[in-house]
Amino acid sequence: MLEVVAAMAVVAVFAAVAVPSAARVSGAVSGAEAARRLALVLRAAQAEAQSRGQRVLVEVGSGGDYTVTAAGERLMGGRLGVAVTSTYAGGALEFTERGWAGLPGASSPRAGNFSVAGATSVRTVVVQLSGCVRCT
Repeated sequence: MLEVVAAMAVVAVFAAVAVPSAARVSGAVSGAEAARRLALVLRAAQAEAQSRGQRVLVEVGSGGDYTVTAAGERLMGGRLGVAVTSTYAGGALEFTERGWAGLPGASSPRAGNFSVAGATSVRTVVVQLSGCVRCT
């Protein structure tokens, strides 16, 4: 019985040391992971615009909430769980039928980016003039 109590005490000490360290690592990765997820959302919206042959709107809020709509129909939405800022006014961009990104309702393409703030770093999701989406 004494051995079980001693083993439980060792496990409790190990957990008290390991759990906060694991939480810090998880927080540091969340910014990079959120940037990758946002890039995937943008690429999916772009592909959807091209396959539907109509504009697709992506709106990303400052808290990381996002929605993707086409012709008033919600296609997807979710939460990144980190703070996001953008060079697109209001965090909104629209992919044209050809896959070019621009401001909602605009006829010319516009490059821009989204800054995704994680616990220890900021990652950037770049939307190039041609519509190419990449993480830096």
